[in-house]
Amino acid sequence: MTRPHALLMAGVLLVFYLDGFVLGAPVALLLVWALLGVLVLVGFLRHAGHGPAGRVQWPAVALAALAALGVLALTRGASASVVLATALVGAAGGALEAAGRSRHRWQGVAAPVYCGAFAGMTSQLVLGHPAWVVLAGGLAGLVLSVLSDSWSGIGGKLGTTAFLGVVGVMGLAVAAGAMGSGASLHPFTAVERSLVLILSLLSPLVTHALSYRLGLGVVLGSALPSLLVALLLALLPPSLELAPGPLAAMWLGASFVGMTAPERLAPRPLPLLLAMGLLFALLSFSFAPRLAGIGGDLGATAAVSVFAVLGARVLVRDRR
Repeated sequence: MTRPHALLMAGVLLVFYLDGFVLGAPVALLLVWALLGVLVLVGFLRHAGHGPAGRVQWPAVALAALAALGVLALTRGASASVVLATALVGAAGGALEAAGRSRHRWQGVAAPVYCGAFAGMTSQLVLGHPAWVVLAGGLAGLVLSVLSDSWSGIGGKLGTTAFLGVVGVMGLAVAAGAMGSGASLHPFTAVERSLVLILSLLSPLVTHALSYRLGLGVVLGSALPSLLVALLLALLPPSLELAPGPLAAMWLGASFVGMTAPERLAPRPLPLLLAMGLLFALLSFSFAPRLAGIGGDLGATAAVSVFAVLGARVLVRDRR
């Protein structure tokens, strides 16, 4: 029997996929999206791995809500870039967990903090009042605790969970007449698209190496390089006419691909990570939702990339 929380996660991924890629797409691309959707479905069915629903962990709910508030304070209050703020909050959660590891304290802190930070990335043009975003962070933390045994080792889980939390709160905001009109997406130039490809190929490799080979854990493995990249890109001279924020976001989103566990990628992780990073970049170029600026959309894009490549591997192996 299909578990209700399995259907929930499948449903949110389907909503994201339809809204971001299928609806409004040119007819010529519909077949491409349909074929890719089949790969995602195969990968999801084979690798999602839904165990029993966990209990609600209220500390995780509180941590996720506080993380969303922290990102809001840095972006809307201190005018920090959204990637810089998210990476900083995530790194703080990862460092807290790492520091308490020897004393068996603060275990399980990093994931809800990072998940809540993604909810905090929601644009002011989508949810204007900070209370809505904090509520979305709390909801994301609640869902994360219930889904503790689902999507184990799948990159993009935290972001997709945050996306679910934000979309859930958006429903309440619509009912209250508090929804915004939505943000606009950055139109990448030809030069920026080339850089996005490079960043999307490099980021998963760096994240995976730091997370698993060096043992930093997936949150620090993603957040620390993203923090550094956001700082370095912010130093680019304006004369280059590059957009530091969107480029940093592409590195951050591709890093979620690199959070995929080694056992999911065995026995040849390198080509799979490169394929997932490449697909993430291509999907990002084609991403055209009805309502942009929703926190967690980078993670959901990464999850689609991971499941699609894993699904393709399943089909190739089954044909042999």
